[in-house]
Amino acid sequence: MHGLKYSELDEVRKLGLTAHVCKDEDEWNSMTTVDFAKYKAIIVPDCMCNTSLNTIKFLDDTKRVWSPAVTGNMVIIGTDPSFHAKWFNLPGAFAMMRDAISLVATGDRGTGMYFSLSCYYQSTAKPMGIQALSEIGDFQVRGNLSHPCLNNAHLVASSAAMTALNDNIASNWNCSVHEAFSEYPRTGSSGFEALAIALNATGPGEQSFADGTSGIPYIIARGATPLGCGNNITESAYKEDCDEGEANGTPGSLCSSSCKCLYGVTAPGVCRPNVTSTSSSSQTPTSTRYTNSTLLGRVQYIDTSQHHIELSSGDYDAVAQQCYWELISFAVKHY
Repeated sequence: MHGLKYSELDEVRKLGLTAHVCKDEDEWNSMTTVDFAKYKAIIVPDCMCNTSLNTIKFLDDTKRVWSPAVTGNMVIIGTDPSFHAKWFNLPGAFAMMRDAISLVATGDRGTGMYFSLSCYYQSTAKPMGIQALSEIGDFQVRGNLSHPCLNNAHLVASSAAMTALNDNIASNWNCSVHEAFSEYPRTGSSGFEALAIALNATGPGEQSFADGTSGIPYIIARGATPLGCGNNITESAYKEDCDEGEANGTPGSLCSSSCKCLYGVTAPGVCRPNVTSTSSSSQTPTSTRYTNSTLLGRVQYIDTSQHHIELSSGDYDAVAQQCYWELISFAVKHY
């Protein structure tokens, strides 16, 4: 691709991870659910503010295969960090990719996923479903948000895996937000949290948060800790199932670090016990855990020039000839 690499791959390597990049669609299509579950995370990068949904058609076509494997942390990003990193060298773009990849590659609940929506939905004025994610839940996004673009970003969740991104460097990208979420799964142990919002944005998807701010989420995550979670008060207004304070997410607790009940709710603030397990209630819902002890994999690139690819600026058409899908590969260890 004229020497250009998407920045997610660079951030993967900076984190000390090893990437396996599918060389073509045949390789991706040949993979089974078991194959996908062997990886620590699946990374679907920002293809330089790409606007053609054909670019991610492979995800939609195979969603019944890879979706069941994605049981770990997830981050879905409604902007184009690789574009802003490559062309404008913005610190916030690098930090966003690094933190999001770090989050999805951690945890003990199985394969995670990083998915940049790039600019696929930026011209969609009404909420539109992300069909590639329909096996995981109902995700609705919209673009055409404001002229000029929405530029005030605010983080409303955190994680120990995320140490670089903050409001200041996530804002003022000359278009910080391309797509915002009007709907997404928010309840249960597989529910998502708003990770970053377009501050003070109004319309479908607008929410209020525990720090008194409001806006529309443009980055959502599964596995992050929302503001207010951990204060030992179950706040249903913020979609909390439970809150056991410092005990959240610890062995023996039925309440996750995201204030979600691991096995369902029996009453407001009361989590259902893990009645299907013969061991303690601290067992996680998946039996396969991962270790960073051994790295596997190789790097390959995929030529998707057969797809129609359109960038937001004609100046960059010459370099928009390829896109890759990368998988972070770790050895699997069963406890």
